[in-house]
Parts: sequence; C-alpha cells; structure tokens
Amino acid sequence: MIDVKIGTTFYKSGRHNVGRVYTVTDELTTTNSAGKIVEVSFECEHTYLKHKCKTFETIDTIKKGLIEEG
Repeated sequence: MIDVKIGTTFYKSGRHNVGRVYTVTDELTTTNSAGKIVEVSFECEHTYLKHKCKTFETIDTIKKGLIEEG
C-alpha cells in the first residue's frame, strides 16, 4: 500500500486534464458507527485559468499519476 502524504503531486488521465498538476491538500476518512474505516479520499487542488480548484480523488487515481520526486 502506498502512503500518500499532503503535498504529493500527480497527473490525472483524460484529455481535459493534460498538463494539470494536482496536489494533495487533505485526507478525508469516513467511518461507520462501529468505528471501522469505510472510505479514504483525498482533497486535491489544481490551477485552472488562474483559479484554484478543489477536487476529491481516490488512492487509485493518485497512484496512477504519481510524479517522481527528485
């Protein structure tokens, strides 16, 4: 399992996302009444026409488009 930290950058696939760099800004965890983790999603941010846009992405989307550090 990959550990996604705040500040991780990635690309999304698709023709409308070409060249957009997404950055993870927050981690959101959903639990049920028993306290078991049901879902983990990540709040991400990118720039579109000089505006900051926020989206919610899953771990699979982030893993597909990770940008190597260095």
